[in-house]
Amino acid sequence: MLLRITVENFALIDHLELNFEEGFTILTGETGAGKSILIDSINFVLGEKFSKEFIRTGSDRTFVEAVFTLEDSMKELLEAQDIPFDDLVVFSRETFMQGRNLAKINGKTVLLNVLKEVGKELLDIHGQHNNQNLLDVTKHLSYLDSFIDLEKEPVYRRYLDEFHKLRELKDRLSKLLGSRDREKLMDYLKFQIEDLEKGKLNLHEEKELMEKFSMLSHAEKISTGLTKAYELMDSENGVLESLTSAIQSLKSIVKHFEKAEAPLENLENAYYSLQEAYRDIAGFRDIVYYDQDELNIINERLYVYSTYKKKYGETIEEVLQHYEKIRQEYEDLKDADEIIFKTRKEIEAQRKILYMAGKELHDKRVSGGKTLSKKINEELKFIGLEKAEFSVSVVETEEIHEYGTDDVSFLISTNIGEPKKALEKIVSGGELSRIMLAMKVAFMEKDKTPSVIFDEIDTGISGRIAEAVGEKMYSLSKRFQVFCVTHLPQIAAFSDHHLVVSKHEEKKRTFTRVEKLNLQGKTMELAKMIGGSKISDPQLKNAEDTINKTEILKKKYFL
Repeated sequence: MLLRITVENFALIDHLELNFEEGFTILTGETGAGKSILIDSINFVLGEKFSKEFIRTGSDRTFVEAVFTLEDSMKELLEAQDIPFDDLVVFSRETFMQGRNLAKINGKTVLLNVLKEVGKELLDIHGQHNNQNLLDVTKHLSYLDSFIDLEKEPVYRRYLDEFHKLRELKDRLSKLLGSRDREKLMDYLKFQIEDLEKGKLNLHEEKELMEKFSMLSHAEKISTGLTKAYELMDSENGVLESLTSAIQSLKSIVKHFEKAEAPLENLENAYYSLQEAYRDIAGFRDIVYYDQDELNIINERLYVYSTYKKKYGETIEEVLQHYEKIRQEYEDLKDADEIIFKTRKEIEAQRKILYMAGKELHDKRVSGGKTLSKKINEELKFIGLEKAEFSVSVVETEEIHEYGTDDVSFLISTNIGEPKKALEKIVSGGELSRIMLAMKVAFMEKDKTPSVIFDEIDTGISGRIAEAVGEKMYSLSKRFQVFCVTHLPQIAAFSDHHLVVSKHEEKKRTFTRVEKLNLQGKTMELAKMIGGSKISDPQLKNAEDTINKTEILKKKYFL
């Protein structure tokens, strides 16, 4: 749940702090007052793209902080990013005019994509651009798969793995068929293979050479350090001799002073550890030496490794991987005709495997499509589209693609007796807004995002339909925290909390401010929405009646 937002130097907002509560929060205000700016600031702190034009004129930076309650579903995600957490999650983002971004979650600096990934678990903003997604038939399959949690099904993972194998086989065949100038390519690959084999590279040799090079290059310094440490431990009055004397002194008194037992034991343990260190140092002295000829040989060998890394990869691991890859490619080309025949057979077998897995996915999508259709049709009836009939078309095709063999599209008929057509070919603005809301209701129960913002989804509706849309959003607020930006009094009347956004001028500068309304203020705001800025008694009475009517409708959702 979103608890608080702080906004600084964002568009017309110089400084704003807002606290939010559970339930249904409405944002209203005249066009251009800054309602969209507030939504943009939330998008900004959740990691969305940002234009420097949003930085308030005269400022060199903008800053937004949002505080959420911690949801159980987020704990694993935060742990994966090594982000500390308690009961709250604090997002902050600061962008400077020169382009620098600073994003944090609970005080830890993160990349913007992390901000976005974590943020989508907390809040979903649904507005006009989502309508375009709804009309995009290429996204319908992912909508359906999300609704039925298809990604969690073992067959889905199995299909993806088998599709990856098919893609590799096709790539292999393409290379074989595309190698018209095969002799040239084989000569080139053979040259690289022979070059790499001549180097006799070894995964562990380079590391050993580096260690020995470091020892030989700094032999004098290492030897001096080891000798000094050795002498300090072994000399007269050295560490070991002094420690032995201390142990003997404590042993002579321990019978008479029991408290000396603990430090005596610690000193004896330290003595054994120091003896072991002493032996190690003595051994190291015997293996450290300086040999200029050997150093030259090692240096030459390291140069060979460096040369190969410049040619074939940044690390020896990459160089050896390249060697295995081109060796296999060379062998494939050498026996190309036989391998082409074999690869085609493997592709055909792989396609059969995918068709079988695709059939399982198809059956699950057909079943899930019926469930989704039923759910959306129920919601459509509630919000005044009683004659509409929505369905999910799942057509099995011969084409194998990454997510199966299905074409999925959303169809609707908004009038009895009319055939179902694709959404973009039939719906008006008002119908689209309601269909989008119906779908959002269906998906919200699946995605469990605790907070949702509906940004001006009331296009093309009014009267009884607007009231039904308001009631539906209010019903959602009993399970989720719901925000709605609206111009319609029928929707605004359902609010638990009403925020009005306005702008004013001061010292030749324009400022956006947000005010939380009490019941009297809410009534006045609804009166303005009904009849304009000059409020008459009939308008005021109309607003009061609208609020009283919605209060009666709201009671059916009280526990």
